[in-house]
Amino acid sequence: MKYIRKLKKQPILLLLIAWFSLAWSWTLFTDSLDLAGSKVQGVILAIIISAINVAISTTIVWKTARVVRWIFNKYNPWLSLAFALPLFALADFLIAWLTAIIWLGPQGKVDNILPLSSPTLLAINTPFGFAARFVGFYGLAAFIWLTLFLLCWKRFRIYTVVPLAVLSVLALIGYGVYRTPSGTSFEAKIISESLQERVPAIDASNTDLTVFPEYGLDELTPETYSTRILMNEPGNTSKHYFLGSEQVNLPDKTGHLNRLLYGNTAEGVTHKQDKFRLIPGGEDLSFTVRTGLRATNQKATLDYFSYAKSVLKGPHQLTPFKINDTTLIGSAVCSSIIAPQDYRYFADHGATAFTNSASLTIFKGSPVFAFQQKSLARFMAVSNARFFLQSANSARAYALDTNGNTVAEATGHKVLDVTVHNNTTKTFYTLSGEWLEYIGIAVALWCIYEFKFRTRVKPSTTKKK
Repeated sequence: MKYIRKLKKQPILLLLIAWFSLAWSWTLFTDSLDLAGSKVQGVILAIIISAINVAISTTIVWKTARVVRWIFNKYNPWLSLAFALPLFALADFLIAWLTAIIWLGPQGKVDNILPLSSPTLLAINTPFGFAARFVGFYGLAAFIWLTLFLLCWKRFRIYTVVPLAVLSVLALIGYGVYRTPSGTSFEAKIISESLQERVPAIDASNTDLTVFPEYGLDELTPETYSTRILMNEPGNTSKHYFLGSEQVNLPDKTGHLNRLLYGNTAEGVTHKQDKFRLIPGGEDLSFTVRTGLRATNQKATLDYFSYAKSVLKGPHQLTPFKINDTTLIGSAVCSSIIAPQDYRYFADHGATAFTNSASLTIFKGSPVFAFQQKSLARFMAVSNARFFLQSANSARAYALDTNGNTVAEATGHKVLDVTVHNNTTKTFYTLSGEWLEYIGIAVALWCIYEFKFRTRVKPSTTKKK
């Protein structure tokens, strides 16, 4: 009852809980709930995971807001604004990182993030999104968090115009400087289908690149190429490129590889790269959950995940594929959509356009996740000023231009034809990365020093002079 009364006195806290609960609501609808045939067990596990993620996210934002309020009470408002912005950028990063790292498993990476509850996913769908070309993912979120903070505390509300004005200026400059692609163009086909029912073989005679979904090139051999893409007749050496992924089972290991395949109609498959980044919980079961399943003697559930869901990660960072002297494609499979740093890496290493081959059957058409997924793709496109092409199983296939506009989109069993404009220009974000987050670390260390060794007064009890 004590905590319920506290929540009633803090409506802002309730709003935070509601926001993060909505952001993680899709966990209650995935097909992972059917763990080893136990729907109840899956639902209980999903509720626990969602509740922990909501608690972590809410706590970080709430504590950061209290520290920022202490700064405003202690220092000049303009200096406080300068300190608050990177602190909120750091907070948004910590939310994305901690909600991933606590679910770290045997195939996990310490730089995995789950940025699925960031306000950036809202802002990137507005004109403010062009500011991401300067401030990045967490920087854009920081402006939104700071604006909400100023709006919620009446004493500081007068300063709300400051972050909005700065964000508007950065967005205008970001759009003006990077709105026009600087490279050549090429023709692409994007596939929308399902694992059970595929589109007919693609005639790529007037196409430079065909993008197939995740697992869209399963069991591909020289004898079965024609089931997916029509190869050249003997003597025809023209090259039409294709990419997608296949599932590779290893007889001596539990789990499977998700292998990105790249090739052309003259030579077949020429390059292979194993999936580098996995979804925590979806493709890599965390040590925490594994321990719990073993402790409760749920071996059947653990075996089910290991054999049916577990993916073995590749050892190397994915690198762009070259089509010709002017086109370099940064391609990833599905889960790299949660990692803005992967696509920034592509752009920084010369990629002129992006693709993603996805299979989203697990999410059962969740509108919340569909919005999050496309918003992340839009961030990749806008922040790096690159076309983004997504091919998908049981989800939307689409193409976004360098300014994040949807130029083509389809569901079901369709083939999209798109003219893609390469871009060789690197944005400030592509070159610098998440710089506001690092400034936030420095400001956080300064706050700890001030609080622990100088003021020795808790932020919540500090009064304005």
